[in-house]
Amino acid sequence: VCEELGVMNKGLVYALWDYAAQQSDELSFSEGDAITVLRRHDDTETEWWWARLNDREGYVPRNLLGVREPKQSLLWKCFQ
Repeated sequence: VCEELGVMNKGLVYALWDYAAQQSDELSFSEGDAITVLRRHDDTETEWWWARLNDREGYVPRNLLGVREPKQSLLWKCFQ
């Protein structure tokens, strides 16, 4: 269970789908982006995690994240 939440891999998770930020405190990301989760538990937000992508920080919807990189992204890397 800890690995599924990204606890065992230093908070590193992957975007399973693209997401365009709807608010100024959210992060936009693309499928396959590696995102570092900085905070999982917030008293007011349970469906959103505070995370870092490159040099930006913001909320990300946790239901769009996974521990393993999407297969489509892995396939793309093989052919680059």
